[in-house]
Amino acid sequence: MSNLKIILTIAVILTCNSIISAQNPQNEEKINIPEMAAKEADNLMGLFKLEEYQVFLVDSVLQANLPVMIEEMTKIKQSGASNQESFQYISDKWLDKTDEAFFKIFTKEQWNKYLKSSYGKEKKKRDKRLKKTIK
Repeated sequence: MSNLKIILTIAVILTCNSIISAQNPQNEEKINIPEMAAKEADNLMGLFKLEEYQVFLVDSVLQANLPVMIEEMTKIKQSGASNQESFQYISDKWLDKTDEAFFKIFTKEQWNKYLKSSYGKEKKKRDKRLKKTIK
């Protein structure tokens, strides 16, 4: 699952969750972050031949970053903001932090392979957007 797919999945889950909560506040469904993180870590293990300790570290990074990203997006949504740029910025910021952690976890060969993959293409797009935001 690419980073973009994760973002879209989270956005869909947040939207569905808010609709369900509005209809029945007693019955809120929670996002299963450990499961999402484990699936993504397993996917990265297969793609980049990660060692077991690397998979553990990747899973830990995802389990730490995803809830904070979701929380920030939820706060923006609850504030009534509806512009896509706000959500995109939060997503880009947290995925960039995730990539920074992956850079430290991966070997040079794995990182280069990562950059050549769809993850790397998404990273380049994010880097461009973040540069525009900072200016």
